[in-house]
Amino acid sequence: MPMIIENSDRARIRSEIEDFAKVCKSYYNGELSIPEYKSQSGGFGTYSERGHKTGMLRLRITAGNLTKEHFKFLIDSIEKYDIKHVHITTNQSIQLHNLNPDIIPQLMLEAFDIGIITRGGGGDYPRNALCSPLSGVEKDEYFDVLPYAKAISEYLISLIGKIKLPRKLKVGFSNSSKNIVHATYRDMGFVAKQNGKFDLYTAGGLGVNPEFGIKTVEDIEPKDILYCAKAMVKVFMEYGNYESRAKARTRYIPRTIGEEKYLSEFKRILDEVRMQEDLTLDIEPKTLKKEGNGTFAKKSINIIEQKQTGLYAVKYHPALGNPSIEVLKNLYSEISNLEDVEVRLSPKEEMYIINLTGDEANKIEEILKSDNANTQLQQSVSCVGATICQQGISDSSGLLYKIIQMDKEEKFADGVLPKLCVSGCQSSCAAHQTAIIGFKGGKKKVDGILVDAFDLFFNGSELQGDERFGDVIGTIPADNIPEMFRKIGREVQDKGLIFADWIKDNHERFLDIVKEYVI
Repeated sequence: MPMIIENSDRARIRSEIEDFAKVCKSYYNGELSIPEYKSQSGGFGTYSERGHKTGMLRLRITAGNLTKEHFKFLIDSIEKYDIKHVHITTNQSIQLHNLNPDIIPQLMLEAFDIGIITRGGGGDYPRNALCSPLSGVEKDEYFDVLPYAKAISEYLISLIGKIKLPRKLKVGFSNSSKNIVHATYRDMGFVAKQNGKFDLYTAGGLGVNPEFGIKTVEDIEPKDILYCAKAMVKVFMEYGNYESRAKARTRYIPRTIGEEKYLSEFKRILDEVRMQEDLTLDIEPKTLKKEGNGTFAKKSINIIEQKQTGLYAVKYHPALGNPSIEVLKNLYSEISNLEDVEVRLSPKEEMYIINLTGDEANKIEEILKSDNANTQLQQSVSCVGATICQQGISDSSGLLYKIIQMDKEEKFADGVLPKLCVSGCQSSCAAHQTAIIGFKGGKKKVDGILVDAFDLFFNGSELQGDERFGDVIGTIPADNIPEMFRKIGREVQDKGLIFADWIKDNHERFLDIVKEYVI
């Protein structure tokens, strides 16, 4: 197996971070404009927050696998720098918010030295390679894809600073048809198969002008995935649009040159890569030694049986993806000495604590109880929104919070209202286009006043084989949306149903209710 990130690359990346410290200082001293800073800061995983007095830092957690060592770094950093706002992102990263600008470069270096690389956390770079969060322990998975997601993530990081992409490149690895990481509609998605191989989908993506991925290569041996990664980079550099950022994503390439030529060019370049260098992986399958101890976990929406008999995973979904600092500290303290226990981040803004015996799972769930979602609605996904993000147009997290509070007031049963996906702008960070109900933030004039308003998307699906983008039903002022769900929830609850069952026979009724609130 080739060395993926060589020592010379690590030294170079560290040196780039040290140089960036000067850029960061210049910006917050008022010596650089917002666009000048953003054009450089994104490549280091940091952005200025709204108001431009504080910043955020995105810690790339490779394939969502938060090791105990990295978890300890997170807790130590929270205490050292008095960090009060942590956010679990839909890109399986951890964002630290409201940071004093003086500490941002230092935090980058400290993270780098512990093995967390922020380089390429934003900007026109390969992003964190995503992975099904329960890979290796999930019942009915095809095989464990985590080692391959880690390998490709490190490989792509090693290219940062050596290549210039037209725009960002997003990669995902899916271990089953649940397709949680949206592998079938990313720039590059590896989809596990029952035969132990991958199918590769490319040139997909959400956001403006979304596209499903094109099945590009079938039956790839897992050891050969880096050849595909290199081919994708070369295709993107050769045919990507360097002039227009609006069209500088892989999904525009087949539109420009035609799908037939795109596929033939990908094959040609892939064959060239195979001839030019050795990128074959040699990964030993990981064997979990831990076994159940005869104890059983209680029934809970947040406890999942693993495929390993007697072991469990516990899901932690903090409201809006913002975990309680105190709960994080208690969680780390509890798992730090537990055998083989790992933490995985999910694209749904969640953590999974895996490889727990029954009694361990019960204790972990109790620690998380005060801050954990316990209904489908509470497990909804929202980006951080316009109150923090410069890119954001509407307060997406504020909207979701109000909907959840209304749900609690009404005491709706679990499932009466479904999971929602709420994005504050067209970037689709919350993947609103693939939700049963999703929202995209914007602005509209109501009685002459510009207010937050959201486009409602309905009937999307992320499941492999049933992928579809939701239909836009209309635009609704943010203040009216909780009342809309109050009305829907009361109708569903009065019939003694959950939303998933109610909607089957009440599709038109749902649309009629929504249209009452559309402007």
